[in-house]
Amino acid sequence: MKMKRRASIFLVSVMSAALLAGCSKNSQKSGADVPVLYHAYYSEPYVSLDPSTEQSNGIKILYNVYETLTHYDDQTGEVTPLLATGWTSNNDGTEWVFQLRQDVTFHDGLNMNAEAVRQSINRTMALGMGASYIWDSVDSIEATGEYEVTFHLRYSAPIPLIASAGYAAYIMSPNVIDKPAEWFNDGNDGGSGPYTIAAVSARAVTMAAYENYRGGWKDNQYQYVYIQEVPDSGTRRELLESGESQLASDFSTEDLNRLSKEEGFSILSANTFTNVILMMNTKSRPCNNKDFRKALAYAFPYEETINHVLEGRGKQSHGLITAGLWGHSEDLMQYRCDLVKAKEYLEKSGVTNTTVTVSYMGSNTAYRKMLKLFKENLAQIGVNLKLLSMDWDAQIALAKSANPEDCQDIMLMQWWPDYADPASWFSTLLMNSGDAAGYNFCYLDDDVFGPENKEAVRLTVVDQAAAETLYIQMQRKILDECYMIFAYDMMQNYVVSDTIQGVYENPAYQTCISYYNVERIN
Repeated sequence: MKMKRRASIFLVSVMSAALLAGCSKNSQKSGADVPVLYHAYYSEPYVSLDPSTEQSNGIKILYNVYETLTHYDDQTGEVTPLLATGWTSNNDGTEWVFQLRQDVTFHDGLNMNAEAVRQSINRTMALGMGASYIWDSVDSIEATGEYEVTFHLRYSAPIPLIASAGYAAYIMSPNVIDKPAEWFNDGNDGGSGPYTIAAVSARAVTMAAYENYRGGWKDNQYQYVYIQEVPDSGTRRELLESGESQLASDFSTEDLNRLSKEEGFSILSANTFTNVILMMNTKSRPCNNKDFRKALAYAFPYEETINHVLEGRGKQSHGLITAGLWGHSEDLMQYRCDLVKAKEYLEKSGVTNTTVTVSYMGSNTAYRKMLKLFKENLAQIGVNLKLLSMDWDAQIALAKSANPEDCQDIMLMQWWPDYADPASWFSTLLMNSGDAAGYNFCYLDDDVFGPENKEAVRLTVVDQAAAETLYIQMQRKILDECYMIFAYDMMQNYVVSDTIQGVYENPAYQTCISYYNVERIN
């Protein structure tokens, strides 16, 4: 219980400072009078709070502070208006005209208009970091009216869908366009969403209600939201049990099973567009050897992971694209754990007496159990697997070492799309375009998938069926070359206090909860 008490003391001290900051910033009543929604999160809540460049956990913050032109409706599979009210395009999808809302204000009081949209997207493209690659098709953006903006493209692209992205598509106040990342990371923002950033630390963020939000506020909505990194599953469970936290996820199977039997909570299970992938370093020995990569793939404990580690809360992947999105195919082959085949491919590779390193998120108990099984299997065929337990920042730093020989051999990570389209996997995980697509941890050269990927993006607008065929062909190539091991498609499980309602995760915006829709139950 000592750990629990330390967490409680830390929460009280941080929230006191945060609420004071929020009250000063938004003229709210004192922190003692305002209920706080406490979301205990398993990892760092953000890498950066710059809306143009963040491409990691910070999506859950940005999603509530900033807004995009459009939004993806996972119930219908359609793109719906958000800051835009509607749009049109020419026949080949190379020019898109958006009409904008006229009742939106940024947190600094400026009105949102076409010029703000133009400057926001131009800023993101100019910085060329994070998920800015999603705008690769854009040649120029023009404010063709006070509330009308036109995108001129170099090739066909589905701009309404791209504009719904959870990364790199946020519209911000013209007053913050020239601000550096440090300004945002100090707890400042330029959004138009329902919450402002009130206080930040390396491991926590407090958001305060934007009192002039066009949707208005009800008494049972939360004026403050506190998101804190709590890496230990048991501590997150204790925070829920004590009533301090109302919302948490990513529990160990033991903690999730325990909470499911306790009163006062409900388990929200949701399918996701997220898969868990082991990306193999093709630029360094021994994973630069195709036969060795196949030996690893056949030694991986797929069934044990699904049935025993996850206890059925997941599904073995069929290729790179998850179920629920076009581009997914159940006809793609799946590797199965077969140590006889693994041994055959190892002998064929000529690799002997080798150690392979794999980095993973140390706070994730499922990853740890899965990799221990993998290590045991590999030991049976004469391969030593060294487990590198790290936090996310350390993994990224190692994976981005200048020399691939210095990187981990295998990077275990989960991936969800920047927007609900196959391109989000291919453009980000398979392309090597510097900081603009920084998750190519197989270190593949652009010519491996570049031409096909660009053609698939172009075809998405004019012939989606042909684009889907191309995406499936590329997945077959990935499986044949065994660049990656596809472990499983995730199922997200939130534990939600019975004191709140309205918690929902749209799979197109993984880890994001619209806190504006969460209400206290009196």
